[in-house]
Amino acid sequence: MMVLHIEAADFDQAVKIAEALLSKKLIYDVSFFKADKFTPLQNGDANEGEKTFLSAKSKSILYHSIEEELKLMLGENMPTMFSQPIIQMPTEQFAAIRSETEKL
Repeated sequence: MMVLHIEAADFDQAVKIAEALLSKKLIYDVSFFKADKFTPLQNGDANEGEKTFLSAKSKSILYHSIEEELKLMLGENMPTMFSQPIIQMPTEQFAAIRSETEKL
């Protein structure tokens, strides 16, 4: 099981990504985090802007399929994305997430 993180260009793109992945049963339990003031520090430069982050749960084995789906959908405009394994959490929550990911 994993948590997928995607840094979308804007809220509309985040929603389109979520809808596409949900419709293909590649993810579930999506949350959006909108940063009205987002300031990444890269190479000593701070570039302020807006971003929307999408977070969703899925099976780790589906990561490649998710990546391929987004490449087809967005082409060269692929957003930054990565996954994190779900490794520690309360037993009851783990069981609930496992139950949902088994349906994917």
